[in-house]
Amino acid sequence: MKKEFSQEEMEQILKKDAVIPASVDEKIKETYERLGLTAAAPEGQDKGSASEKTRPFRMKKKKVWVTIAAAAALTAGLGITAFAVNQLLKVDLPEKDGTLAYNVSVDPEAKEAHAVTSSPTYVPEGYEYHEDGPYGGKWHNDTTDGTMSIITHNAADLYLMTQTGGGTTSQIDKNDYIKTIEIGGMNVDVFSSDSIYTDDDTIRQDVVLTNEEYGYMIQVSLDGPDLADDEALKVAEGLDIQVSDETVPYADDEEIAKIKDGQTADFDSAYDSSLFYNVGDVITDPQDKENKTEFKVTDVRLADSLPLDQFPKENYVPDYDSTVAPLLNEDGTLKSHERYSPASDSLSKEDLETADSKFIIATVEITNTGDSSTKEYITPMLEYLSTDGDGSYTRFSVQSASAAYQALSVDGEPLYQSVQQYTDNQKQHVRFAEIGAGETLECTFAWVVDDDCTDNAYLSFFDMYGGMTNSYPRVKVAE
Repeated sequence: MKKEFSQEEMEQILKKDAVIPASVDEKIKETYERLGLTAAAPEGQDKGSASEKTRPFRMKKKKVWVTIAAAAALTAGLGITAFAVNQLLKVDLPEKDGTLAYNVSVDPEAKEAHAVTSSPTYVPEGYEYHEDGPYGGKWHNDTTDGTMSIITHNAADLYLMTQTGGGTTSQIDKNDYIKTIEIGGMNVDVFSSDSIYTDDDTIRQDVVLTNEEYGYMIQVSLDGPDLADDEALKVAEGLDIQVSDETVPYADDEEIAKIKDGQTADFDSAYDSSLFYNVGDVITDPQDKENKTEFKVTDVRLADSLPLDQFPKENYVPDYDSTVAPLLNEDGTLKSHERYSPASDSLSKEDLETADSKFIIATVEITNTGDSSTKEYITPMLEYLSTDGDGSYTRFSVQSASAAYQALSVDGEPLYQSVQQYTDNQKQHVRFAEIGAGETLECTFAWVVDDDCTDNAYLSFFDMYGGMTNSYPRVKVAE
């Protein structure tokens, strides 16, 4: 399937460190931390700017969904929008070719943006709020593994997002739309959908509330098995929404221009041939010359299995017994699995096909050439690139139809990692490691790859966001 930008990816677009001044960087950081879109670095690590050591928190994906933050980006460059008197926000949900997409416009001249908070007075049974950890800022049902989130966007948030949109987002299937109602003068859209996975009975419900007068949007997202109809709507109806006297400044033209310049430089650039490395090459950070960390792939190979005497259970990131072992044959090879055809733009179950898989094994040396210890993100990311032979590349993704199989490799992260220093909170920060001055860590990683994608597989480095730019160093897996 073609690459589509998720909320996390749209967030990363706004965080290019080379082009964002400190004031803008801090504004973006505060906005996304408040919305719960990032996870903190390991304890004791200096977070620095929004573009430094904070990695978007990647939960187990149950449904491809476009959030308001990403949807707002669709309106960038759409031209003039007509607003009613004193109307701060205008939102439309047009249909095209069987899909829906929000058009969001903010008029900063109409009135000031105010801070807005929302909290539920009704929470479905079994869902408990988590302050931190893997479900930080969300409600989680430990029995069903269901989650609930409530994200509030004030007018300044939405304005920044609409003005800095740089790509397309995933669309909402028309069949997921249930109804539109009114609550307290607000327009409320209700959606419900089944899981994209054939082995998962999760139901996803989303409710989007729009207040055009005060310029805010709120999205209630609830998932779990056997949800009662309109359960998320019941949460939305009981929201305690507070519009504060505190105002929030809109990003000015200079701030917006700097962010957009960074986006253009990133996404319009071709892949730099000098950033494709071979096994044995020393790889340095092309974007941060002050970074003293070096990578070197000493070996990369394909394997049919990972014998436990060579790859012990404790080095798997997902739990081996409950997550990995059920997907293996008796000889340790991976069972066949269903996936959505990479040649299709949709996630229609009519496009399901069966695929066989292998493991990619890479041994990597990570060296701190500096004179002081550092905590670094050490994990190479797996991505897929196709080429038409003229030197140009196109990124594509492979979506499994099995939730169990998809859990083996979330967003290109390896399922096996021999160096694991931070293992608390379900290994939330296991991708980081502390490296002493002059020290070299040797780490073995393993990923799952479909047989017909091995020629398209690359490992990317210094890439905390999963192949979102063309300017990260890469090593081809199969030469």
